[in-house]
Amino acid sequence: MSKNYFECKYRGPYKGVNTQLPEDLLTPDYTPFMNNFILKNGEIRSRPRQSLYIPGPPDGKPVLFITSFMDANDVYHTCIVTATGLWQLNRPWQNKPITSKKSWSLIGAFTEQPGANNPAAIQVFVNKLFWTNGGTNLWVWDGITSVGAPALWKATTAYIKGSVVLDNNNKVQVAGNSGISNVTAPVWSVVLAGMTVDSGTTPITWTMNGTPAPANGFSAAAVVDATNGITAGAFFLIELNAQLLMLNTVESVGGNFPQRIRWTPSGLPTIWDPNVNIGAGFNDELDVPDSILGAFTVGTTAFILRQNGITEVTSTGQGINPFNFNHLWASDRGIGNIFPFGYASYGPLGIFISSDDIYNVSLGGFNRIGGMARDAIYKDLYAAIENPIGSIIPYYQLNYVYNHYKLVIPQAGGTRIWNYSIEDSSWQTEFKETTSYTGHSRYCFTG
Repeated sequence: MSKNYFECKYRGPYKGVNTQLPEDLLTPDYTPFMNNFILKNGEIRSRPRQSLYIPGPPDGKPVLFITSFMDANDVYHTCIVTATGLWQLNRPWQNKPITSKKSWSLIGAFTEQPGANNPAAIQVFVNKLFWTNGGTNLWVWDGITSVGAPALWKATTAYIKGSVVLDNNNKVQVAGNSGISNVTAPVWSVVLAGMTVDSGTTPITWTMNGTPAPANGFSAAAVVDATNGITAGAFFLIELNAQLLMLNTVESVGGNFPQRIRWTPSGLPTIWDPNVNIGAGFNDELDVPDSILGAFTVGTTAFILRQNGITEVTSTGQGINPFNFNHLWASDRGIGNIFPFGYASYGPLGIFISSDDIYNVSLGGFNRIGGMARDAIYKDLYAAIENPIGSIIPYYQLNYVYNHYKLVIPQAGGTRIWNYSIEDSSWQTEFKETTSYTGHSRYCFTG
């Protein structure tokens, strides 16, 4: 036996997966395959423990989102939505044994088909939770009431701007300002968009917004034509300039409008009819040849992701035309987003998947980030059996501050996860057998 031997020394910083070059040409800082490890500051580390602590909902249906929000009484709620309805995590959910029925309570059920079985678009705004997922309604829960119809008007009660009540004519009234109601009910306007002054301690001006849509446990918020009772939902939902925007809308009359954007007046997220308030409105992006497949905000700017392009949206400060739409390009072919739920944003950064590469976008411009792992990622993407889902996870736990973009790709037999380290600009993979992801990852208050 020969006593000769050789020694290979590998030193960082390591750069993750590289499938662009033949394996015999890779430098020691790359690897053709890395599974269930992550990189931090160029160092190879085992990934943090990922255990399932909370059981799924009692109905056994896929979870379309999970999020936490704080209501007007400063109480936190951790909620999920399934095809059944809205569920809330019970405070004693950790009591042993942990079961679905102990963990989740049904806030309310959908009164009609909520939409396509996709990750739901959600937005927390003015202490309320809004969500929609390709149906003809935008849903809202304030975390306080547990009935579908808005509460009846009450005397000498403090209301905040945007509060919704029912008057004695069973019509919806929306508060245009914060104030305290009178000791006796006012004479309510019965005319659509009619104003009623509630001359209490601090007078409130109410706007009549039609008849409420039916709901159970939560409310349907988007009546886009109160005269004809037309409602709308969408596939995507964002907030910009204190206004809610629905994109790629689905309406009860006319069906799907993949190029349409609707918005509310500033601070009034339950008014969508421009005949009720001129601050509401809509815009059809008819000058571009494709459909809207996502949107996210960076500061006071929104980026609308289309299949072959990107539209930049900025605020004008004008009530009737509050937004300026600037197509960064509007060609038949161009850099756009091809997977409607594969994009994600966090702070000043957004990431999306185009037909030629994966890009990050900020106010400073666009950058390719697929790098040396691009071909392997696209091989997995085109083998996906369901919609890929993207999220940006800033940290796993307080002592695991790894800022990652996680691209979850459902495959036969399990789920492939590509992790992009935003700090290190490197890619690593995970694979989870017999596991599927059905909604965006978020950090939730569960204490």
